Amino acid sequence: MNSRLREIERLHLGLLAVAACVAYLSGWLAPASILLGGAVMLVNLRLLSALVARLVSPARAGSPATVLAIMLAKFLVFVGLLALLIWRVPIDVMAFALGATILLVAITLSSLRSPEPAHS
Repeated sequence: MNSRLREIERLHLGLLAVAACVAYLSGWLAPASILLGGAVMLVNLRLLSALVARLVSPARAGSPATVLAIMLAKFLVFVGLLALLIWRVPIDVMAFALGATILLVAITLSSLRSPEPAHS
């Protein structure tokens, strides 16, 4: 995993911890649901990065059709499990959405920092 993804993950976990603490102290949203939303997005990011690395790495590449089929299957299973989670587990959906959105904030903040030097 490259340094930019590690930076995004660390920033995501930090922002997630802050949001969960604020939710706990304010009583406005369920901290567990915020953490669950953030965890789901973190797992999704790791799976996507592993699949993309496999797709673009000549040493690890399978056929592109196979990798794309795996990505599609991952997407369908992920969305299905997410829907099942939201409908069956008593979670605060707004807090879950906030936790999931924190990854996008971390990606944006990371991209606004100084760019990574180009690899030669």
